[in-house]
Amino acid sequence: MTTSQTRDDQQYLKLIFDEFTLGRYEPNALDGCPDGYMQLSELGRPFTGGSWCGSSSGPAAYYSETSTVTVSVKLFASPHLPFAFRLRYRFVSRKEAVVRFGSVSSPLERGQVAPGTYCTRQFEECYRTRCRIQSPNYPGMYPRNVSCYWSLKQKFVPTCKHAMIAVRQEAAHKMHMKRSINVAGLNKTARALRAWRDCTGERDHLIFYDGGSTDDPVLAKYCGGDWLPRVVSRGPEMLVAFHSSPYSIPLHSPPSQSPLKGFELDVDIIYADSDSLDFARQRQKCEFDINATSPESDEIWTGRGRKGKLISPRHSLPPNTTCTYRFRGYPGDTVWLSFTSYSQRPLLLSESSHALMGNSTFGGGCLTRLLIWDNRTLIEDKCDEPPLLCDHSALNNSTRVTRPCTRAESYMSTEKDLILQHHTEDGTALHPASFKIKYEFVDTRLGGEPWPETKSVGPCHRRFKRHHVGEITGPRNVFLFGRGGRKDIHCIYRFEAGANERVQLTINNASFGLNPSCETLADPHSGRHICEYYGNPNIAEFAIYEVPWKDIQIAKACICDNSTLTNKPLVFRSSSRFLELHFRANGMKITEDFTVLHFHAQFELVRLSDCPRYQRLTGDGGEVQFSYPPADKTETLCNGLPWLVEARHNKSLFLLSWGAFLPLKPRPDEVSPCPSNNRILVYSGKPPKLVRAICPAEPGRLPMAVQVFSEEWRGEGLTHLVQRPPQFVVEWIGVEPAIAAFNWLEISRSRHSLLTQLQVPVNASSNDTDLECAHKCPELDACISPFLWCDGKDNCPSGYDEAEAQCGVTSKLLNSLPLAALATGFAVFASLFLLICLTVHRLRARRRRKLAKKKLNMGPRLLDPGLNS
Repeated sequence: MTTSQTRDDQQYLKLIFDEFTLGRYEPNALDGCPDGYMQLSELGRPFTGGSWCGSSSGPAAYYSETSTVTVSVKLFASPHLPFAFRLRYRFVSRKEAVVRFGSVSSPLERGQVAPGTYCTRQFEECYRTRCRIQSPNYPGMYPRNVSCYWSLKQKFVPTCKHAMIAVRQEAAHKMHMKRSINVAGLNKTARALRAWRDCTGERDHLIFYDGGSTDDPVLAKYCGGDWLPRVVSRGPEMLVAFHSSPYSIPLHSPPSQSPLKGFELDVDIIYADSDSLDFARQRQKCEFDINATSPESDEIWTGRGRKGKLISPRHSLPPNTTCTYRFRGYPGDTVWLSFTSYSQRPLLLSESSHALMGNSTFGGGCLTRLLIWDNRTLIEDKCDEPPLLCDHSALNNSTRVTRPCTRAESYMSTEKDLILQHHTEDGTALHPASFKIKYEFVDTRLGGEPWPETKSVGPCHRRFKRHHVGEITGPRNVFLFGRGGRKDIHCIYRFEAGANERVQLTINNASFGLNPSCETLADPHSGRHICEYYGNPNIAEFAIYEVPWKDIQIAKACICDNSTLTNKPLVFRSSSRFLELHFRANGMKITEDFTVLHFHAQFELVRLSDCPRYQRLTGDGGEVQFSYPPADKTETLCNGLPWLVEARHNKSLFLLSWGAFLPLKPRPDEVSPCPSNNRILVYSGKPPKLVRAICPAEPGRLPMAVQVFSEEWRGEGLTHLVQRPPQFVVEWIGVEPAIAAFNWLEISRSRHSLLTQLQVPVNASSNDTDLECAHKCPELDACISPFLWCDGKDNCPSGYDEAEAQCGVTSKLLNSLPLAALATGFAVFASLFLLICLTVHRLRARRRRKLAKKKLNMGPRLLDPGLNS
């Protein structure tokens, strides 16, 4: 039986099979319709030869592609064959066929039919209009024994972009293929899917090729389900093939389902930056090289050079694919990886649906496998499990800043290179596996050499000992800053010059955060840069310290704002052989790192003779005089070096100078009462802190005498004596012609004075006075060394130790003589004494000789007593 229906070219036929029973359908037989069949053919289109048979339980629809359709039904002679056939038809205009062609205002691009083919089409430039891949005769059932090839190409690609083609269908009513999966038994949220090994010979199936030919890798093989996951090609071409089986039952539409049959796929064009890591460069390989730029590059913190974000390939991967990411840093770099997200979702229902069934040697039975290698050492191996995650960092946005990733949430290499490998067994089209990574090449170089002499070695303490010239920068290791999880940083850069050398340091630029709460001012006494903080307790600064002695540091400059070095650099030359640069920040924010907290400096060792004096004083007492300009070469070479006065154990210190005390921190609008810019600065404690600023006057003027006691003398910190003896650091700031001086004494308390200080009752008996010190300055109520008593110098401020009542007239007269006269007199006295001794010795020798001769002459008379009579 053959029927034909014809209408003009703008009309299409809709055939509805209300009842269809035609013999048996044998899906696994070589001839699937042994009792008879129905065939459909259209005028002007190739005949496919496919057949329908069996029994349909509901109405089935067929929409023609042309205006003429021939329906042929053949039933082999047999009285027992079931047969029932009832057909309706109607003509549909092109305007009405909106499901197939779209509306007039929004038409669908269905591609160009390849001449001589039934359904092969070519799609180009799908970025202009909405492209749709439709099964033949959509939205009705498609013919049997048909093969269609849809070629998708994107020829136009914007500059610096890379094009990829995506095919997908999320709507279940647009995905009806023969023998789709039975969803019975699945939970309500599950979405059915059949693929790969499920696509046996009798199943209709789709094949997606990663390229323009069937020789290209297969991304997915799909044969049924209520949706199609997104399949994305690596490049601007994709080939989609469709094959229907030769025999089938007409695809009916139960009342509860959509009347649409066949399938329709959406086509999208995806663009990525051509220099990004979002796609693999090679067709047969999935390899990525992430190379660090030089830390000295101008693009150090931008682009993909030192840090960035990395995502898994945006295109689908074929089964048994391993993507390798090689991170290559510079010497001194380490690699820091943080996974902000990781997901893998198997969409296939049974093991038979998988692509390889464990044939891969790399996967080792894992559907997905993640390996991380650090210098050929495997540090991570995850099989179908997520790696260490720092997923909270994915919440970062313009209004929210999350805490830094910790070491327990990320991976850190020990060398400059790191390799990450991600393997997928089924491919990512039907088993999506994706991740997002933050990576950073961490520059661990610090310059110089480690500095082990410090008691508490810091993570960035460095020493420059054998370098005569060089440059230094702040550390670039993110783990030393707030963004790396650290709150405080303190780096010390120590410069050690050789004999007859000094250190010259030039600070070129510095940054102390976006909004530093500190101002760099000029010290009112020394004129040096000092840091003045306002309100915020957080510190961000670098300071220069002179180290004239191993255990003494003197602050020479401090900078804490971003504008001080804008106009010109700061140049500083040390007065001793050792100089330290301290870079410090505490209370760092989690957004702060070396991009906002940094500095750049240069150093050079210059030739200059060392100070010939040893300006570290110990003993009973003494006197030091200053002058400006320097009086001689020694003063010139020692200019800038302070004097250190130290007491012995259980002793205190007293300083006497001439001038007036000045406020340590005068108000900015306060006029200095000192007529001179010269200063004597007195420091105490460890580290030394300024305790007195003296406006100097001419030495010896008693009305202008000023006194400074060590802190424990006034009862401040009595345990200080047990821990360490007191000391003073005295610095001369000379800028105007003048002479100044200070005297120092090592003092101690008498028993009476100590008991009074401790508020212990004193028994005023005569025995108490016996325990008092014999050499005492009454005006200080302090004991001094007996060697200072009557030594010809006024050691007590009042001169009591040299008074006539204490030393007598002779002693006073002798002590009043000049030292040269005393030395001359002593020499004359010694000469006279030596001459007298020689004369006496000669006289005694002569006398002994005469006596001996006389005894010799009288000898015979002594032997003969008779002769004596």
